[in-house]
Amino acid sequence: MRKILITVLIILIALIIFIAIVFVYWKWNCNKNLIFQENETTNTTSTQEVVIEPPFDPLLLSWYEATSSANWQKRDAHTGITFNNKMLVMGGVADGPKSLAYESHVHESDVWSSADGQTWTLENSEAAWGKRRAHAVTIFNGKVWLAGGWVKDDWKFHNDVWSSYDGINWTEVASSTPWSARKGHSLIAFNDKLWLIGGVDNKGAKNDVWSSTDGINWELVTEKAPWLARYDQTITVFNGKMWLHGGINPGFMGRKDIWSSVDGKDWVLEKEIADYPGRHGHCALVFEDKLWIIAGWSGYAHGYNDVWYSDDGINFTQLFADDNDSFAGREDPACMVYNDKIWIMGGMLTSGRRVNDVWYLDKTEN
Repeated sequence: MRKILITVLIILIALIIFIAIVFVYWKWNCNKNLIFQENETTNTTSTQEVVIEPPFDPLLLSWYEATSSANWQKRDAHTGITFNNKMLVMGGVADGPKSLAYESHVHESDVWSSADGQTWTLENSEAAWGKRRAHAVTIFNGKVWLAGGWVKDDWKFHNDVWSSYDGINWTEVASSTPWSARKGHSLIAFNDKLWLIGGVDNKGAKNDVWSSTDGINWELVTEKAPWLARYDQTITVFNGKMWLHGGINPGFMGRKDIWSSVDGKDWVLEKEIADYPGRHGHCALVFEDKLWIIAGWSGYAHGYNDVWYSDDGINFTQLFADDNDSFAGREDPACMVYNDKIWIMGGMLTSGRRVNDVWYLDKTEN
């Protein structure tokens, strides 16, 4: 009996040892396969080409003409904006005899759209806001907003506000607002509000600032900002602030001071004399994390076609000098950022004639 017990014990010990050996071998084999798979993955990853986009370089940009004659009428003092993956051009004053009084020229109430800058579609030949120029537009709360301007239907400045969900069909939000009827003002969206700034009314240039959350009820933020009253300035949202560049007051040349504000009430003079020549009726927009100043009017008989850019809104670098070999110098064109390009279209040339060409600033084509 004792011999039987010893034999069984020996068999159990041998079985335990066998199982232990099998387990160790299985574990070693699993680790080996895991290491092999990791090496295989590493080797596969290392052979894949990693594409790294080079940093944006303004020096690689060039101007290209999308069309020398869009099928909308030659004009200036129109507005342009990007909305619903298209470019929109709206209103303005049409080209005509230079001897004709400004107000006597044909004024447009049309809306055109384009997805490429070359082919344009007439979306609305008579928008509800009427035949007007020097109005202002912006995007706010998913809609296009239009405010003020001079309307030929009644030969008056207006202080009305319109909105549209598609840029084509318009609803009058307010027929009259607390801010005076005017043209050449700025309308922007900033900090969940609409802001209307500057312009010129029947009494002269303005330096007031208004804000609204709905386009109907407006609050006077300041009646007199510290900058000289002006119109045809640009107000741009950049780096968490509103930036004012250029503009004009009757009897003066185009302004060259730069101001910023975080609340519309308190303004900081960032630079008294900008790096670029003073101007009004120019374009200011944000592209590739930089603020750009393009074209405009000197204040007396000269349209610029130069291009400047800035990383801080204060110090500017010239990309293209004035009178470069691209679009002719002009005032009151429409400008926008669309499809990773800067676009400029229409405006009034130094000669006094209006145009309907379309240009875009893009990386040099090979």
